Amino acid sequence: MQLLIIAIILAVVGIALLVQHKSYALRNMPKVLPPALFVVAVLMLLGSTIVIIPAGHVGVPVLFGKVQNRSLPEGLHVINPLLNVVKMSVRTQVYTMSIVSQEGQKSGDDSITVLSRDGLRMPLDITVAYRLISSDAPSVYRTLGEDYAEKIIRPASRTAIREAASQFTAQEAYSTKRTELATQTQEGLIERIKSLMAEQENFKGQGFVIQQVMLRNVSLPERLRRAIEEKLSMEQDAQRMEFVLAKAHKQAEQRKIDAEGKSEANRILNASLTDKILLQRGIEATMSIAESNNAKVVIIGGGKDGLPVILNVEK
Repeated sequence: MQLLIIAIILAVVGIALLVQHKSYALRNMPKVLPPALFVVAVLMLLGSTIVIIPAGHVGVPVLFGKVQNRSLPEGLHVINPLLNVVKMSVRTQVYTMSIVSQEGQKSGDDSITVLSRDGLRMPLDITVAYRLISSDAPSVYRTLGEDYAEKIIRPASRTAIREAASQFTAQEAYSTKRTELATQTQEGLIERIKSLMAEQENFKGQGFVIQQVMLRNVSLPERLRRAIEEKLSMEQDAQRMEFVLAKAHKQAEQRKIDAEGKSEANRILNASLTDKILLQRGIEATMSIAESNNAKVVIIGGGKDGLPVILNVEK
């Protein structure tokens, strides 16, 4: 739109100079000036019909203040020169509310004070990752404008974290159920944004995708924080001892099973070894030794059960 206005001004100036070029005041004017102004005006007019939407953005066309019900994807587009195209980001954005000054979108302490299930007031720091849905960009711009983060993301996030925190104790929010608190906050935030957008006139889309809610810090009184950490340390020690005892019990059970197995094997072996079998095995062993090349002395009839005694005399 701005280029179109400038092009019209240059064209008017060029026409005026061309009409008045014979006047005394403009007698020394270069003759190429009016044509040059016309060329510049034409180039600017052509430029006003082209718009480039950068990566990660969509364009929202606005004609004389009326938002069009379509969006322009990233890339080069030929448009009506009377259109004004508002470029809106559809990349992932983050909104941080923190107790640390200058860390979030607001200066100073911007943490959220919540009330836990056991009645304790806790300042929380959170970061919300979200993105604008490209197809809903015209409706969001029409109803909320470009500062939608301040109008809907921020208040909805603060309300969602307060509602979720009221379902958890201080200890759970600080340590044991921190992830569950963030998840419940994200679910509540999604529902609240849907509800708020549905209340907007002629709005049928979703508006935003809440990608993640990150619970960054839970501030507790120092004495309560130490008490919780000591309790968690004792619970971890108890769990570690339970593990050691369970491991020792399993090892004892395994040793008992091994001993019972060996006892049963010995019982079966003893029951199967008769005198005749032992004599047969002795004869077989004697024959094997007698046939070997090792030096030996054989004493006939010297052994128990009439088997020979074999002495190895190899040095």
